[in-house]
Amino acid sequence: MIFKWRSFRDYRLQTKLFITYISITVIPIALLGCLAYSQYVSSIERQVGTYIPRLLNQANDNIERQINEFFQMPDQIYNAPKIIEILRKDAYQTVSAMRQDEFIVNTYLSNTFIHGSQQDVLGIFISSNNRLFSSTKAHYFSGFPMKEAVGLYGQNLDLWSQETLLLPNETSLEFEDRRPFILIAKPLNDVENRLSLGTMFIALDLSFIDRIVRPIDEKEEADIWLMNEEGYIFYHTKTDQIGRIDKEVAEYPTSNGSFKTKEMLFGMDLSEQYHWILTHRISLDQLTAETNFVRNITILLFAAVTAVALVIAALLAWGVAKPIQNLTGQMKRVEKGDFNIKLNRQSNDEVGLLSESFQTMIKEIQELIREKYQIELKQKEAQMYALQSQINPHFMYNTLETIAMTVEEDDKNTVVDMVTILGRMLRYSLSNKENLVTIHQELQHIRDYLTIQSYRFEDDLTFEINVQMDGNKEYIPKFILQPLVENALEHAFVPEQQLIIKILIKRVGNEIHMNVSDNGAGMSKIKLLEIKQLLTLQTDLNRDHHFGILNVNGRLVLHYGEDYMLQVNSEKSVGTTMLIRVPIN
Repeated sequence: MIFKWRSFRDYRLQTKLFITYISITVIPIALLGCLAYSQYVSSIERQVGTYIPRLLNQANDNIERQINEFFQMPDQIYNAPKIIEILRKDAYQTVSAMRQDEFIVNTYLSNTFIHGSQQDVLGIFISSNNRLFSSTKAHYFSGFPMKEAVGLYGQNLDLWSQETLLLPNETSLEFEDRRPFILIAKPLNDVENRLSLGTMFIALDLSFIDRIVRPIDEKEEADIWLMNEEGYIFYHTKTDQIGRIDKEVAEYPTSNGSFKTKEMLFGMDLSEQYHWILTHRISLDQLTAETNFVRNITILLFAAVTAVALVIAALLAWGVAKPIQNLTGQMKRVEKGDFNIKLNRQSNDEVGLLSESFQTMIKEIQELIREKYQIELKQKEAQMYALQSQINPHFMYNTLETIAMTVEEDDKNTVVDMVTILGRMLRYSLSNKENLVTIHQELQHIRDYLTIQSYRFEDDLTFEINVQMDGNKEYIPKFILQPLVENALEHAFVPEQQLIIKILIKRVGNEIHMNVSDNGAGMSKIKLLEIKQLLTLQTDLNRDHHFGILNVNGRLVLHYGEDYMLQVNSEKSVGTTMLIRVPIN
């Protein structure tokens, strides 16, 4: 058979590789084939270092998910009105009445959480208004563990104003059978009265962690444990290690990934939510005991075969790599957005077919881009109309109820004013012909809205509107201010304090700045950060929570782009300020 390079160029890639394979192997391939599996086994150390951190990460996610489900358990208490009424009490006339309430709550805790389907719950405690309610599966020492913090009849601390997870070394709680556990704490809030009912503590058995991590090491050749960043071990597959301190934790080169020492291979994953470290450790001897000898032989054979393969590889590089490099160059042009390319098919092998398919794909992408652009335009128009047309039914109910009460008081003038204002607001709300209105029109609507709310809240609400520009010449999106005012009325009221809402509109450079501020309850730094993240990361505008400000932010982004997002600033017990910026039309 006479070898013809030109005809070889048109062979299928599979044929090219087969011929090359025969050329460089012959006798060596028989040896390499017998040793291929052994060489694969010798790479276990590297593979374990790759997939064990992934398994640990998945296990950590499962543990976090399970704990987050446990944090939802206290919400069941809101379905027990009788228990809520007991927790609202802050004084008793007799000890007997107090004991009776303790019995009722303890019985509820036992039936709901201890003897229910939650097998991992060791005990549950509620600290409320200088009282402690509890139910446990086993006796515990030293009374309630946080005696100095909440005690049997101590004071509630601000420590429990948010969800908290405590490790055994952070509490003095100890069960009679010395069973390891973790403790979660969650505040109970009275939504109706805006008061704290107390704090619920749930002691969890670590069996749920055991069920999650045990499958990682079915042969039980490795050690797996959970520790905090200081090295305190609160879970270990060897129970006698629980409670000890890993003194080498500060010397570990990483807390996410894998590393090895002279004798051990470590895999580690740091929990993003709770900042504990899930660690897997196995002896290197156990991984490579059967493959060390074969691995050395394989290295020698590989070196010999490589010398021969280099000569053949040079030929393959000329026949295979050149068209692939050409195709790669064209792909980079497409990656940068240049779709005006044309590939000339130079062969009939797989690379030639790939080039032709790539050319066809580029044409289809161009067509899809045009179609997608038209679809997105229509979707944005639909979103704009839907966002603009939102009406708050609660405002209508409250307004009609206020009018009804005013009629009963026979205050005819006030009724006439309210009905007139409400009619003007409805005409403004139901007119969807324009997306943009003058500042004067929008402020008239807001003034009407706040006037009606003033009738409802009387002396508890006052407002100021300050316009430092011509409100009849500049245009802004319709209904852009009302959701922010509604948000203040819903969240800013402080008992026994008059709520003042101020609206300031002025021109700053080439922009219109609209400030809506209040002197209300304000937000904590954590809550403010959460809202700012929602404004930045929102992908779905139809949300149940914070709908008003998300509505405004979504419309601003759709109208003017992400540079004009809603800005929110707030301080606890001081108030909240929201800033809308729009360009001069």
